[in-house]
Amino acid sequence: MDDGITPRDLKIDTIREGLRGIRKRYLECVSSRKKEVCYAVAANELISMFGSLMPRVIHDPEVRYYILHGVDQLLVYDADMDRLKLTTIEEVVNAVFNFSHKS
Repeated sequence: MDDGITPRDLKIDTIREGLRGIRKRYLECVSSRKKEVCYAVAANELISMFGSLMPRVIHDPEVRYYILHGVDQLLVYDADMDRLKLTTIEEVVNAVFNFSHKS
């Protein structure tokens, strides 16, 4: 369902460049400061980048892995590997449950 807030078209190149930059600056920061300080700086950059869409962005504490929720798809990104995949919620749920049954 289109909520009128979530972008229909994710600007992939812009998002990829921004997230990769945030991860790079985070890694540079943790080499000389506490992780908590670096995370706060990274979180501030994410808020600046996404603004009111921030609730649509999920990331790990090391700001390496991201999931962005668009209207029709999810963008899954690994900033260290610069790997990106567009997928659907259904595909993610199926992958999680299929994987957990094998364990």
